[in-house]
Amino acid sequence: MDKEHAMTQIQTIMVMTVIMVVLFLLGVILVVWNPIPERIPQATISIEGEGDSIVMQHVNGDSFSSDRLIVKVNGDVQPNTNMNFQGGTWPWSPGERMQFYYPAPDAPRLVEVLYVTDKGESILIDKARLDPPPVVSATPLPVEMVLPVTPTPLPTNIPVNLKDANPFQPPISDFTAEPRVGDPPLTVTFHDLSYGQVSEYLWSFGDGSTSTLQNPVHTYFVPGAYTVSLLVTNAYGSNRRTAGDFIVIGSPPVAKYLAEPSNGQAPLTVQFTDLSTGSPKSWEWSFGDGTQSSEKNPVHIFQYAGEYNVTLRVTNAYGTDKYSQETGLNVTAPTLMDVYLTGSINGALIPDGYVRLRVTDPASSMKIAGKIYSFEPGDMIQLIYGPGSSDGTISTDKNRFTAFNFNDITLVKNGETMARGPVNSFTLGGFDSYASTLNLSIPKGDPYSTLYINSEPYKYVESPKFTFSGIGPDKAGRFFYQKSAQSMNFQGGIAELTMG
Repeated sequence: MDKEHAMTQIQTIMVMTVIMVVLFLLGVILVVWNPIPERIPQATISIEGEGDSIVMQHVNGDSFSSDRLIVKVNGDVQPNTNMNFQGGTWPWSPGERMQFYYPAPDAPRLVEVLYVTDKGESILIDKARLDPPPVVSATPLPVEMVLPVTPTPLPTNIPVNLKDANPFQPPISDFTAEPRVGDPPLTVTFHDLSYGQVSEYLWSFGDGSTSTLQNPVHTYFVPGAYTVSLLVTNAYGSNRRTAGDFIVIGSPPVAKYLAEPSNGQAPLTVQFTDLSTGSPKSWEWSFGDGTQSSEKNPVHIFQYAGEYNVTLRVTNAYGTDKYSQETGLNVTAPTLMDVYLTGSINGALIPDGYVRLRVTDPASSMKIAGKIYSFEPGDMIQLIYGPGSSDGTISTDKNRFTAFNFNDITLVKNGETMARGPVNSFTLGGFDSYASTLNLSIPKGDPYSTLYINSEPYKYVESPKFTFSGIGPDKAGRFFYQKSAQSMNFQGGIAELTMG
């Protein structure tokens, strides 16, 4: 048995060894097959001519070693051994200058600085064309006179954007087009700016169409952003330039909206309807009261009196536009009245109504579901009446709450929902900016239930539903609501009466 056990252990070790070797070989294969892509260095080179010499200043960017740098003048490779550093050595680093001899011909000197990749490809780093200095002719003058000499202008770096007649290297692709933005159908003329000897052109316009002309004309019919590429070729190789979103077909949207109603008493509910053209993809509403919306057709409630400048910003793939009406929304304060309702028929507050106010007294707090929430001056709080509430009491006196007791209230503080549950206690010594959407409904019943407005009987309640909207404190700051099993009393201010 021990011998068999030992053999099993040896077999297990051999299997594990084979597995580890296989995994190692797989890792090596993956590395070989998926090499890390080579990073191409970037740099800015200042190239100037000084007589029969060329001076190159490494301005900024990456350094270059002697075996990775090629300098060409009019297509001829300049030996790196001829490069004379002025205060530096290889590698060629930012801030260092080098000079080499190249006689100034009558034609321009095209200087190219290239980087040699691991694959042996030459990548252009920078280039310049050095124009020959102008010839100054002197007219013979008497010996006693001094001939004024016009200073020879210094050579300048001019980007090469021409076809230099050097057939011994691949061309470099470049192009432009006009127009590049517009509505369909848009006809675009493309201009070849490649330099070097080019024997073949292949344009790709991004919509599935191609051309082999040097300067083609193409028409776009479908809105969108198109990527354009040009492949240029000669006997020594090819080069491609690709420009993303080079041609844009389409127009920015034009923003506009309708607001209904455009005026009324607070709280005012307004339906906004987007009337923008140009197929916007996003909407940004600013209602002028510190709130926003990203809906296409939002509904917004203006809680306080004032004139509100509502702005709509719309965006599509081609741009953005903004619109606001010349005349803002006019929201007036509600006309408050003293109201008293009594009767033997039970009524109820309609769920989702709320009171909203800004705290002014630092010694303010509310206890909901056994947890205390404190308030600071400036806090905006909202108390939302829930469907789980039954009997309760609300009362204010001189801008302070004396009672607010219900068994289903949601507390929102500064726009954040804090808690929901029964109100155990409420201390609020001062508030302002009071608003309310509490609605009080009275079912059909006892014809002797009477509504009093400003101490005068208003109407017998005989309809299936009677609702008070926009409840708020009266001129003395008093608001009172109380319900019991047998009767209901309400006192306060209202803005609207609705018969159901």
